[in-house]
Amino acid sequence: NSALISGTEFTDTTFKFGGEYRYLVRAVSLGSEGAQVESLNSNIISVMPRDTFRPAAPTKVSIAPAPGRLSIFFVANEEPDIAGYNIYRSTDSNLPYERWTKLNQTLLTRTSFQDDRVESGQRYFYYIVAVDTAGNVSFASEVVSETVP
Repeated sequence: NSALISGTEFTDTTFKFGGEYRYLVRAVSLGSEGAQVESLNSNIISVMPRDTFRPAAPTKVSIAPAPGRLSIFFVANEEPDIAGYNIYRSTDSNLPYERWTKLNQTLLTRTSFQDDRVESGQRYFYYIVAVDTAGNVSFASEVVSETVP
């Protein structure tokens, strides 16, 4: 801190997840003639902050149908640590999410996806999750659906 703190709390707003930080405290009192005198160091604590916060779920998911394919679009997350997205598909909207098929092998880094493994006349349901650089996964986006022309 650059100035004396009168309370018993301090918030470090400059830390980065994954770094190691050590903190100690010194009390300051007024000595003779008003000069500041610092105490000895408190015990040192070591902290390694870990990012355990889910990113927000992707929003504004839409589908553009075309013969033989469905193109899925969504808005990019605002978090600066987004690593990418996973997109899931099912032909049954009542199927538990963990049984839906993940369509991408690696994280998507774009906000669009073309599904060309579809059958004409079939309705498909999709949801998307965001994944951050710490591996935290968002809740599912809204489920959207479309029938292949």
